[in-house]
Amino acid sequence: MAVRLRLAFIQLGVTFIKLGQFLAVRRDVIPLELVSELALLQDQVPPFAFAEAKAIVESELDCQLDQCFAFFDQESIASASIGQVHRAGLKDGRVVAVKVQRSNLVKTVKQDLALMHFVLCLIKVVKPKSDWKSWSNLIDEFGRTLFVEMDYLQEGRNASRLRNVLRPFPMIVIPRILWHYTTKFVITEEFCPGIKIDKLTLLSGIDLKRLAKCLVEAYLVQILEYGYFHADPHAGNLAISTSGQLIIYDFGMMGYITGKQRIGLVKLISSIAENKISVFVDSLADLGFISANSTADKNYLQELIAPMWVRYHSPAGYEIDLSEVEREVDIFLLNRYFTLPPNLAYLIRMIVALEAIVRMLNPNLNFLRVAAPYFKKIRGQLRYN
Repeated sequence: MAVRLRLAFIQLGVTFIKLGQFLAVRRDVIPLELVSELALLQDQVPPFAFAEAKAIVESELDCQLDQCFAFFDQESIASASIGQVHRAGLKDGRVVAVKVQRSNLVKTVKQDLALMHFVLCLIKVVKPKSDWKSWSNLIDEFGRTLFVEMDYLQEGRNASRLRNVLRPFPMIVIPRILWHYTTKFVITEEFCPGIKIDKLTLLSGIDLKRLAKCLVEAYLVQILEYGYFHADPHAGNLAISTSGQLIIYDFGMMGYITGKQRIGLVKLISSIAENKISVFVDSLADLGFISANSTADKNYLQELIAPMWVRYHSPAGYEIDLSEVEREVDIFLLNRYFTLPPNLAYLIRMIVALEAIVRMLNPNLNFLRVAAPYFKKIRGQLRYN
């Protein structure tokens, strides 16, 4: 059934592919088998015709293609559900990447979201006693997320902000946005070619261990110091330049955590290091896993967590498999022992995706040892005792 649903989402088009990816993050509301299957959904959508891309660019930039660009490759170099990327050259000699959004996408998404709400209304008639309000809210949340991702001006602002955040990391490249050639439906950035990070056989001569450590540190800074992070670090969005620098692409999906959640995260890691399970449970409340008006008994939650705590809190704890921890958390969520704040759903997804990339680069890298100085620094800044 999960496979059939994934295939159906592909046939239904862009909005439903994105819906499947969105639901794969919200593992608190759907079965784990379905999460695993929907996680396979990729934005591998055939490119649209060059004539359509040309018309969109000319309309958005209000000039003929040969007036704006010295050249503009007809074949796209990347294609996804929202748009596709063409290599081009400016009149001053700079080579750029131009991402063009599919035409009528906003109209299509609006129609599909209306259809989802209509179907939900029909289901309410058949099963009126079920909790359909939460599903209606979920559709609204999905719609807000998708419209933000479709706004290329916002993506440009995200890229510029992340460039400033990661300025202390010379090994990391964030393509510069060319605002004069950017609109809500077209985004132009400097062309930064590289080898996809999962093509290890092509990365000879690159210090992969150093790169892995740099990648972890860069994301720690984003999360702990700024509470703002690139939320989609999969192999398609990470590449290595010929000089060994890490290039990050695609800034439509960014995540955030609040100041209180940062405190909770530091408390959580500290409680593990200090073997304080009661502090661990308190930190879950700071993170938002336990709502303020929850009637859950913290002693009961502590008893539920205790078996996992004993299993992971050991000398081998520094070698914890984060994907295994994620599966344990999924079980707690599906049994409604905790709630999952939407922003933390993206944080969890990002951490698991990042771990997969880092383990590929350096299977022996110790996450917690790399993270320790950053947690110590933030702990001091937050004056946590």
